[in-house]
Amino acid sequence: MLKKIIIAVSIVIVIGAVAGVWYYFSQVHPTSIQKIVNNPGDYTGKELAIEGEITDRTSFFGVLKFYKLKDKSGDVIVITKKSLPEVKSSALVKGRIDDAFALGDQKLVVFMEESIEKKDKNK
Repeated sequence: MLKKIIIAVSIVIVIGAVAGVWYYFSQVHPTSIQKIVNNPGDYTGKELAIEGEITDRTSFFGVLKFYKLKDKSGDVIVITKKSLPEVKSSALVKGRIDDAFALGDQKLVVFMEESIEKKDKNK
């Protein structure tokens, strides 16, 4: 009887551990913007997530739309085909890094948005 209880408890522990690992890896873990800006080549073409506050947004005739997303480490320009998010709102953005390009003496990194999830600042 004791052996059956030990086996049952062991199975429950293993199932719990597997569920915990699955839950952890299924969650989105945002990459710091500073890491991306410092080494854009490491992230080019890879799907990733960034999280922060919208600090600026611009639209040219509704064709070219982009906004600036800022986290604690830096900021990056995000290009979107969707409607622009509100300035000062928080968001989790998933997408890909486009190749960095030089503009004068500055190196710009562009993040191509694939999806955006607005975050509630109270959470």
